[in-house]
Amino acid sequence: MRSHVLSILVITLVAGTLAQTALAQGGRLNGVVLDEAGNPIEGAMIIAENSEANPPRYEQATDSLGRYTMLGMASGAWVVTVEVEGFHPNSTTLRLRQGDNPPMAFDMVRIKHPLVVALGEEALEGLDPDQIEQDLTDGDAAYNSGEWQVALDKYASLLESLPILNDLNVQIGKANFELENYEDAIAAFEQAVASDPSLEAELETEIARTRMAMGDFDAASDALATAASGDGGSREDLYNLGELEFAKGEIDTAAGWYEKASAADPNWAKPLFKLALVALNRGDIETAKSFFAQVIEKEPNSEEGAQAQATLAALP
Repeated sequence: MRSHVLSILVITLVAGTLAQTALAQGGRLNGVVLDEAGNPIEGAMIIAENSEANPPRYEQATDSLGRYTMLGMASGAWVVTVEVEGFHPNSTTLRLRQGDNPPMAFDMVRIKHPLVVALGEEALEGLDPDQIEQDLTDGDAAYNSGEWQVALDKYASLLESLPILNDLNVQIGKANFELENYEDAIAAFEQAVASDPSLEAELETEIARTRMAMGDFDAASDALATAASGDGGSREDLYNLGELEFAKGEIDTAAGWYEKASAADPNWAKPLFKLALVALNRGDIETAKSFFAQVIEKEPNSEEGAQAQATLAALP
């Protein structure tokens, strides 16, 4: 019995010695993992892979000083990758030899928040990008659900903290319009254009729409005419000019703008519906019926389509 135990002990010692010898004879890779400031990173995962080796993969986490050591690695080409949360992975190919290899330091680059990338570190200095992103998300959610005052408060607070987010003036203007704060809406639109002239074509229409709501038809007409005459003129600009003239009682002039809006988008039902109303105003029932029929054909499920069907059914 004693002889058997001694035999097992000898075998165990020999196996341990062989394993240590294999480790000693294998390749040794060590080094350190640092951040951009040269500070050690604890807990970074070092992954070494070589499909032709046995074993083909080693893994080790760095210690509190950012250090790592791998023993017993086969000679050959190893792909060594460092992964750590909050940093971009860093990977390189090393050709290892038996025994010691030159220390390998990995300099890690921190993953920047998308807002930092978009706006720059200077703009966000002292601010929490995650909180800014959350506030933007909350503001947009409120805006999209028609909670105008909630959206307005969020956007105004964000703009105060981050003036570089000038585009928020567009949403601020539209939210103010919905709240019938027309003067504030115009001020926001004009501020947006002052900071970014490329928004002028789009916001001329919004300014005109706001002035129409205020009853300032002359100013609205000037703004819409400017928008409609430029390259940024849209079907909406042309249609709104028709609405403006219709509200002033200038039926013939309104019809001309509705026709231009329809020509800009022949499948749009809104100007066709208004042309039907113009025809009714003139007492031209057959022309009105024709326009109503076109509205139903193009957008039967729209508000204009429903109104056209009801009106057409009531006409002689």
